[in-house]
Amino acid sequence: MAIVITEECINCGACIDECPEGAIFSAGEEYNLNGEMQPPLSQDFTFIVPDLCTECKTCIPTCAVEAIIEK
Repeated sequence: MAIVITEECINCGACIDECPEGAIFSAGEEYNLNGEMQPPLSQDFTFIVPDLCTECKTCIPTCAVEAIIEK
């Protein structure tokens, strides 16, 4: 199972601040993984980096439009 952000995302950024692992990034934002900068996983929506996510689910109730789901 993985936690993902769907296309219903309105890019409000509320989930970014709630993530204790720093695994959620704004659309178009590069991220650091193992000391190397990586290209954004999405140019259009806030995204979760699977390799950083511990699936704690803290972000799910934070989403105002229920765009964060377990897949």
